[in-house]
Amino acid sequence: MNLSALLNNEEVSLAVKVLDYQPFILSESIQTGAAYSWAYSDDPRTKPCLVFNRSDNTEHDWKQIVDSNARLRTMYDDILDEVAKRFPGGSLFDVACNNGYFPVGAEKRGMEGVGMDMGDYSKSFSLLNEVLNTKARFIHSAYDSKKHEMPVQDEFDVVVISAIICHLPDPLPFLAAVGKMARRAILFWGQVLDTEELIISHKPPHSELSRLTSFPHSFNDNTRISRGMFLESMRLMGFKSVTEIEHRNTWLPQFLPYSLDANPPRTLDDELKTGSKHIALLALR
Repeated sequence: MNLSALLNNEEVSLAVKVLDYQPFILSESIQTGAAYSWAYSDDPRTKPCLVFNRSDNTEHDWKQIVDSNARLRTMYDDILDEVAKRFPGGSLFDVACNNGYFPVGAEKRGMEGVGMDMGDYSKSFSLLNEVLNTKARFIHSAYDSKKHEMPVQDEFDVVVISAIICHLPDPLPFLAAVGKMARRAILFWGQVLDTEELIISHKPPHSELSRLTSFPHSFNDNTRISRGMFLESMRLMGFKSVTEIEHRNTWLPQFLPYSLDANPPRTLDDELKTGSKHIALLALR
């Protein structure tokens, strides 16, 4: 979202403190977002650079920062447009909402937006709601991988699971919990193994990615399920169809970082060792 025309100097200073991971333009010289680290870093998982000031970067790096975060922003907005078109006036719940881009974006499109996250992003929501005249609601909580339970028992028309399965040790119980909340649809974005086989893949546990450090809950790094596993899971939960929201050239590439996109894996074994396509899937009741 481009907030530069809506923020005064005091609000820009506040925004720098409360917005970071998601792609916002705060002024002509300050932007936020994880896309630059995703696109150009060998390991963006820990301590990625998220807030960028033009004066702190070379012109070459600034162009890459602006371009990569613009691509992520465009992708988010295109996906939100697709959701709002299908569910006008409906409700959207984002399981791992971070700064609130999806809940607030849903509100801007005439939907009810609610977000949840283990980090406290209440100040992000307060700022965005104030400057955008929205009423998105934030819940400071998280899915419990030990109990396989959601803290929220309400149902919503659309439940968003974006870039969250990759950090979970229990993707199938998580999908089951999400399915109970989703009245009409589940929106997924993340890496999917490109096979119809029923596969779950993990990397070794990463000490900095989770508070859960004991087996088996410590498997928190690059968890991926296959396309076949996602489709079969949705079918078993009563979702009648799964639509892939077509990738567009204006989005980030499907393989990240850019070095992987330039030389994508050729076989499933290669993919398991390196990375998978990022795709957007919409499962419909």
